[in-house]
Amino acid sequence: MDNITDNQFTEWSHAIKDGSKKSYSDFFRNCYEHYVRFAYRYVKSKDQACDLVQEAFIKLWKNREQLDPSKSLKSYMFTIVRNLSLNHIRDHKSRFESLEDKDHSLNALIIHQEQNKNDSYIKQTVQIIEHLIKKLPDRQREAFELSRFEGLRHDEIAEVMKISARTVNNHIVSACRFLREEYEVKNERDKDIAL
Repeated sequence: MDNITDNQFTEWSHAIKDGSKKSYSDFFRNCYEHYVRFAYRYVKSKDQACDLVQEAFIKLWKNREQLDPSKSLKSYMFTIVRNLSLNHIRDHKSRFESLEDKDHSLNALIIHQEQNKNDSYIKQTVQIIEHLIKKLPDRQREAFELSRFEGLRHDEIAEVMKISARTVNNHIVSACRFLREEYEVKNERDKDIAL
């Protein structure tokens, strides 16, 4: 999705609003997997994430006449997927409370692809960072992940999270500061133990 321009999203938005099945199909084919990865972060199930994203695309098509091409189609879909994911979690709360946290996030997939002599070090570092990300307050974590993992701009994140772009920036800056400081503390502690 990173290589899709804002102009392309705007063109799709106009065409989908006008009922173009081809544009809708193009948007689906180009962005589906990205939204599935996003939903997975919430529901921790690939099958459920796929179902929720399909539901989001159905919702988009049914409500296409209300689309506002002057607003970001990308963030509009992130909002739909996020809301459906949160509703799913709420409706299946007991299931989510009992799940072991087996995170197969984007970072873990990257590690799997990087098989080299530093693999264990990289794996350990990513696990530490993933653990630290989970310690962030919910809103900070959400803003950070939308920025760093999904590639959304601050204004798009603001639209998804229903907050100001300045608040988004504050969340991301605070999250980065926390992650850097905690990672440095962890490294210092590990060095002391090794001595």
